[in-house]
Amino acid sequence: MVTNLEKPIPTLVITGPLGVGKTTVITHLLAHKPVAENWVVLLNEFSDAGIDALTVAAAARGAYDVRMVPGGCLCCAGEDDFRRNLRDLIDHVHPDRIIVEPSGIGHPTGIVDELLGYVAQGALVLERVIGLIDPQRLLAFEADREEPARAAIEISDVLVMTKSDSATVAERADFERRAAALFPSKIWVGAITQGKLPESAWHTTPSTAARISTHIHAHSHNDLLPSDAITTTQKIPAVVVGLGERLEFAHLGRHGARWCFPRSIAFSESRVLALLSAEPATERIKAVLRIDEDEWVLVQRAAGRIEMQSTAWRRDNRIEVLGMVGVAWDAAYWDNLWLRCMSG
Repeated sequence: MVTNLEKPIPTLVITGPLGVGKTTVITHLLAHKPVAENWVVLLNEFSDAGIDALTVAAAARGAYDVRMVPGGCLCCAGEDDFRRNLRDLIDHVHPDRIIVEPSGIGHPTGIVDELLGYVAQGALVLERVIGLIDPQRLLAFEADREEPARAAIEISDVLVMTKSDSATVAERADFERRAAALFPSKIWVGAITQGKLPESAWHTTPSTAARISTHIHAHSHNDLLPSDAITTTQKIPAVVVGLGERLEFAHLGRHGARWCFPRSIAFSESRVLALLSAEPATERIKAVLRIDEDEWVLVQRAAGRIEMQSTAWRRDNRIEVLGMVGVAWDAAYWDNLWLRCMSG
């Protein structure tokens, strides 16, 4: 029999720039959590004034703990405090859920990397990384100067527009258009007001192993398809490819596939670029890959043009290939190409 102390602790990360509404979302979650469950919030504040911590604590019901980690960034100035608190929660407290809020001026990638290390040990299950953006920061989708905001968008698997009651019709449409174009696609995308995040956006039921290694299955049916796919698409069952999975699809005379490989696998940048340069018979290729030691990149090729840029994505390696009409499709051939692109 597995005891509560042996179960991995469900963990949420709620990230986004300063003033976007992270504390409001957490306050709403604690105000509506099950009374019998003990939730702990690790709250990163720029100073030690503790205003946000008091706000969250005042709304909580039932068992809870709000631990403040001062400093501009959990993985920099507050790294030791964060690790000490996390270790104490895992070894001694073992709450029913942990919520981590990185500072709005800090970069969320270090926190996610740290948490995924505990996921690999079986101590935590990282349910969702929730990225928040508000109408005033929609340009952060493309602006390098908004690095924390852009990183929150990229690394999240749930993307939420907060303060949607202040958004114009044009801003809502812009958010939906930009969110739909993101790769990897998000598990949940939506707009909220007053921090009211629906349970479907943050709660998940798969086990730790299934959630991390086959993250692709957590998406809705439509999310498994390319962004330009028609609803008549046929989904072909996934098959195991080495340490990952391939899921095929077909629509309007086109065939294609998505691959998902665990984050422990790294790809060779030179081999990937060589493959993209030598394989012209595709309409589109998109991928987020861990390159060499610890660099993550978004790679795209369309209309013969290849682009590669840094990304904050950390969950797993994702690849999507959309074939061309009338061109023979051989999924096993692409399996071998991706396996040959791996480092080592």
